[in-house]
Parts: sequence; structure tokens; C-alpha cells
Amino acid sequence: MALLGRVPNIELATLAIAEPATEPDQPGPLAALRNKLFRRYSLGVIVSLTGSWVEAAAFGYVVLLLGGSASTLGLIGFLNTIPNLALALPAGALADRYDRRVLLLVFQTLNLVVSALLAVLWVTGDLTVVTMGVLAVIGGSLGTLSFPAFQGMLASTVPGRDLESAVAINSLSLQLARFVGPAIAGFVLAAAGPGWVFGINAASFVAVLATLALLPPSRAVAAGAERLGGAIFEGVRYVFSQRSMASLIVMLLFAGLFATPVVAFMIPAIVRYQLHAGATALGLMLSSIGLGSVFGSLALLSLSRRPNKGEPALAGYFVTALALAGVGLSPWISLSLVLALVGGFFGVVFIGLSTVAVQAMASDEMRARAMAVWAVAFVGMLPAGGLVTAGLAAVLGAGGAVFVDGLATLVGGIGVLMFRPEVAWLGCAALPEACVVATSPIAVYEQEHAVETAHAAEALSSV
Repeated sequence: MALLGRVPNIELATLAIAEPATEPDQPGPLAALRNKLFRRYSLGVIVSLTGSWVEAAAFGYVVLLLGGSASTLGLIGFLNTIPNLALALPAGALADRYDRRVLLLVFQTLNLVVSALLAVLWVTGDLTVVTMGVLAVIGGSLGTLSFPAFQGMLASTVPGRDLESAVAINSLSLQLARFVGPAIAGFVLAAAGPGWVFGINAASFVAVLATLALLPPSRAVAAGAERLGGAIFEGVRYVFSQRSMASLIVMLLFAGLFATPVVAFMIPAIVRYQLHAGATALGLMLSSIGLGSVFGSLALLSLSRRPNKGEPALAGYFVTALALAGVGLSPWISLSLVLALVGGFFGVVFIGLSTVAVQAMASDEMRARAMAVWAVAFVGMLPAGGLVTAGLAAVLGAGGAVFVDGLATLVGGIGVLMFRPEVAWLGCAALPEACVVATSPIAVYEQEHAVETAHAAEALSSV
């Protein structure tokens, strides 16, 4: 202070503390909706997603109508999801090397053909369980090939500052479709039969095709890669070279291997063998999960705007793991319904924030391939996870299997957090300082002012 007291008045004026710059307005949770292209994209996608969930909810029921068994349902579920493990990485490379709009027009047209074929085969009486298995593989493959391209197109419909809002709104659309679609399926099955269910899904693809036709072409961002294999390797290396993103991918792997199979395969067994209840309780459990997912997506609209997404993502992961373990132990329907609601809420928070983080942290050139790695770690592990859970159920029963799955999810997450604590700073380039800067402009000013003052002091001491 004494040193600064000898500085001439003109120099003091240059060192005077200025008022911190006004913090720029942060985009609101629905900011992406102000973009015309995103509104078009969202409308087409939510219609298509609803149609897909209508068909998905009825698919297993139709398999049973054709004479399939519970084990047949498991086999068809395996056939539908195994393409995620085999095709997700090539799909990401394709989406970065070629026009995503053209790719999606091709894949979604083929999806329309598959649904229309299901409707025609049902009406003519030619649909069989074997045919449904084959079409399940084809449909799963088309969905896997479409996913990275859809994620890349989503990013191209908004400016960078609205990307997190766009991803959050897209997640909400998915959960709303997941909640509404099965209800529509139940009504249509009872009133009109499976043919109409498949026909509705086929018609829903018309909406997404019309939307894609109105969107501008997307340029290839990885045209320099000579071979598809090289592009795939480059994408994997890119993801795992970033410690926070790599840590998140490992946590997603634990979630896909142990947590997702519970929701995908074990809820009916929990209701029947753990809760000793029937169809009404099953409907309530599924509705509780769906309702929690919708609420979680609404929370995601706000949480996605946080500079640091690691803390709420970790909370979502660990609470979901505890809820799953609790469902495995609970002997009461009321408690199980509460745990299902909590698990649905926090599960969507974790998965949604992981999507937002990967989208936001990846460069334009790598975004589709990064999301492909995301898909392999999470959805691609579902077939293997289903086999693990089935094996546990054979030894420990449904409740014991779900409890062990929840415990394994919890322990895996703790291990990742212990060895890679930077996962708690997702969205901050793995540096806590980046989040401090983003959340406290005053702190930024004070840090810069301290540096300037120190430099001034050094200059004066040398005079």
C-alpha cells in the first residue's frame, strides 16, 4: 500500500478499480425454441418418437399373440439392441463424413418401410415370430445408424450458446413420447388391433421425413479421413484423450451394463415375484418410472444451463443406483412405486446431463463420433447386461438380481470418482477454475485485477 501511495495521480487513475462488466444475459432453458430450424426439427422428432414408442410398447404383445414366450421376448430384445454394439461407432464416423440430412432421409425412409411391412404382414396373416425377429434386427440397426446423425443435426439447428437448451428440450421430447406412446398403444391395440399400431408408426416417419426435407444440407466435417476405420479410431481416441469425458463414458458403461437392464427387462419379474402382484401393479410401476422421467427432463431444462454439470450428473447416477438397490429389496408396492419415481427422475438427470456434456464438450468435427461412443457405452452394453442380469436372477431371484445390479452400479461409480475425480467437473474442461470463471464474473475480475496490480508493483519497484 505504501508503495502504491507514491504512484503519480495519472498512474493511480489507470490502476483504479473499474466496475465489473455487466454479465451477459444467459440463455433461458427454452432458448433453443427461438430458432426456426430447431422448432422444425423438434416437431418432426417428437411425432416420430411418439410413433416409435407406440410400436415398441406393442411389439412384445404381438410376439405373444403369435405364440412367442417370455424367453422369446428376451431373445427379440437382444436382437433389437445388439446392433448398438456392432454399428454405433461406424454410424458416428458416417455421420461425420457424409451429409447427415441425406443419411437420415435414407435411414428414416427404410424405417417407414419396415413399419409398413409389419402392418401389411399382420393384416394379411403372414406375420410370424421369426419375421418379427428379423425385422427387430433391421429396425435396431436403422435406429443405431440414425442416432449419431440425429445428434449432429440437432447441433446444427441452433447456435452454440443454445446447444445445451436444445439437448435438454430434445430429452424432454423423448420422455414425453415414452410416456404418451405406450398409452396410445394400449388404446389402439384394444380398439383397432396391431395393424393400426404399426401403421401409426409408419405414418409418424412421414413427419420426420418432411422435417428433414425442410432442413438445409449438412456439410461433411470429417471429409479428410481416408478410411472409415481410421475415422472410428480417431473418434475413440478423441473421447478417451479427454479425462473428464472418458471418465463419464466409463460411468455410462456401468449404467448400461447394470442399471438399464433392470428397467428394460426385470420390472415385470419384480412385480410378480418380489411384490407378488399383478398387471395393475406392473402398470403403476411403469407409469411411476415414466412420470419420474418426465419430471427429470423438466429439471434438466434448468440443470443443463449450469457451467458445472458434473455435480448434478453424479447425484443423478448415485441416487439412481440406490433406488435400484432399494427396488430389489422392497417387499411393499408403495415403497417400490416411490423408488421407481425417484429412479426415473434421477436416471434421466444423469443420462440427460451426460448427453448435454458430451455434445457441448465435443468439437463440431467429432460430435457425432463422440455421441457414437456414448451410445456404445450406454445402449451397447444392454444386451450383455441383460445376460448378466438373467444369470443373477437364476441364482438370486428377481429381487436379488436387481439389488446386486444396483450395488454394482453404485460401486462402479464410486471407483470412477475415486480414480478420476475430474468427472465432477463436466462441462468445465475438467478444471474447477473454468466453472468458477463461468459462475462468478466478479471472481474473474478480481483475479485479473490482482494480476494487473502485481505487474504494476513489479514495474514500480524496478524504477
